[in-house]
Amino acid sequence: MKVRLLIIILLIIAFSSTVFGADKYALIELNGSVNPVIADYIVNSIKKANQDNMQFVLMIMDTPGGLLNSMRDIIKAILDSEIPVIVYTYPKGAQAASAGGFIMIAAHIAAMSPGTEIGAMHPVSPFLNFSPDQKQNGIMEKKVLNDTVAYAKSLAELRKRNITWVEKAVREAISSTNNEALRLGVIDVVANDINDLLEKIDGKKIKTKDIYVVLKTKNIQKHQYTMDWKEKILNYFADPQMVFFLFLIAVVGIGFELKNPGMIVPGVIGAIALFLFLLAVKVLPINFAGLTFIILAIILFVLELKITSYGLLTLGGIISFIIGSMILFDSPLPGGQIPLTSIITVLIVLLLFIFVVVRAVIKVHTQKAVTGIEGMIGEKGEATIDFTGKGTVEVHGELWTAISDEPVKKGDVVEVIKMEGMVLYVKKVSQ
Repeated sequence: MKVRLLIIILLIIAFSSTVFGADKYALIELNGSVNPVIADYIVNSIKKANQDNMQFVLMIMDTPGGLLNSMRDIIKAILDSEIPVIVYTYPKGAQAASAGGFIMIAAHIAAMSPGTEIGAMHPVSPFLNFSPDQKQNGIMEKKVLNDTVAYAKSLAELRKRNITWVEKAVREAISSTNNEALRLGVIDVVANDINDLLEKIDGKKIKTKDIYVVLKTKNIQKHQYTMDWKEKILNYFADPQMVFFLFLIAVVGIGFELKNPGMIVPGVIGAIALFLFLLAVKVLPINFAGLTFIILAIILFVLELKITSYGLLTLGGIISFIIGSMILFDSPLPGGQIPLTSIITVLIVLLLFIFVVVRAVIKVHTQKAVTGIEGMIGEKGEATIDFTGKGTVEVHGELWTAISDEPVKKGDVVEVIKMEGMVLYVKKVSQ
């Protein structure tokens, strides 16, 4: 009797859980660049929504693009989901560019709000442009492009979207407004807001991984999956431009502290920026060849201050810095790299810093001492008497006991070559 009662209770709990989950949908957000942190959050949220028996997942998206591997991880999670994943470009003014366009195409339902756009999915590979083998460049670029086109077309075929438009979005980097995308069969719905979207998709029949699902959105409740505070911090700094600026802050902050020891604040800010930079480097797929180019550029800039190269070292440093910055993040998709405008801005600030602050530091450490023993070496004076061996000289308006290995006559100009205690060792200066 007790066993039967226990089984009945468990069945009631299971049934209640199923009904409870079916009356809810999961809400997640992709806001900003597509990076490993946000990819983990989205993948885990989709898995959790499946486990919680949510009716579907609604992903709100506004992204300029991002990293290829992170994009593929998100798409794999969408394709493997047992419940529908709806991707909605929202709010007005949002975009589904580059990686965002691929994610939109992979969705079970693709929706956009008015004033949004989708497209610009052409792969870029700046490192190839600097290779001396132009034929090899062309082959590699074609390989990357064809692979990206094939991937996009396979997603479009799976979701029965406009394959011709998708291919143009990859090959020619075209973009479309929400209305154009709807008319061309790239997306399924244009909705003003979430409530409007829920109303328009009510009753839609969607094929998921294994079964068909009919959406029932009337009176449905949302259950939002959010990032925890650690993920939010990592996501904020796991942006290619942010990582780039952190590097600049670290160099400038630590540089100011070296120039003026004891200022503390610049050193602390620089150290924190350096720590965050190293943390982000562990998260993002850094191309260490690019990082090496940037470090080489800084070394060349500093050497310019010490070696007369008539600007050649500076020119080499500028070229090295630009190349390194453009290939710092290994992603063929726009949004996963640093814009040229940001690179030029950072380069100008870095050059100003090195040629002003670092020059001052080098000058302080290399200028001749003007006090103590070091300050006397090389100074010139005048003999006050004739002497061979020990005598007296006047240096800086003061009389000093002096020793010379050669005869010195009164009025001869002498130079201090060594100082021991209060005795100067001098030599006669030829006139």
